[in-house]
Amino acid sequence: MPMEEAAQIGDIFCTVTGDINVIDRQHFEAMKDGAIIANSGHFNVEINIPALESLSSERRLVRPFVEQFTLGDGRRINLLGEGRLINLALRKVIPPA
Repeated sequence: MPMEEAAQIGDIFCTVTGDINVIDRQHFEAMKDGAIIANSGHFNVEINIPALESLSSERRLVRPFVEQFTLGDGRRINLLGEGRLINLALRKVIPPA
């Protein structure tokens, strides 16, 4: 399913492509309140964080490694691990056994 369609109905989005701006401005604009976005690809460019910041009226840390962006219309999007590789970001909080 194209991201343009998935953005409207999904709750959790995790990129794994290694490509730039896989989740972009038009996707944030279509996402539901409370959507969770994360990146597990090769680089931290898969989520267009500057676009998310420009759409947001508020940004706050709701727990370690979870930032909540409140859009102008009140919808919230939760970004995990600052958009960095989530499998590596969480190792800082939960060390391997």
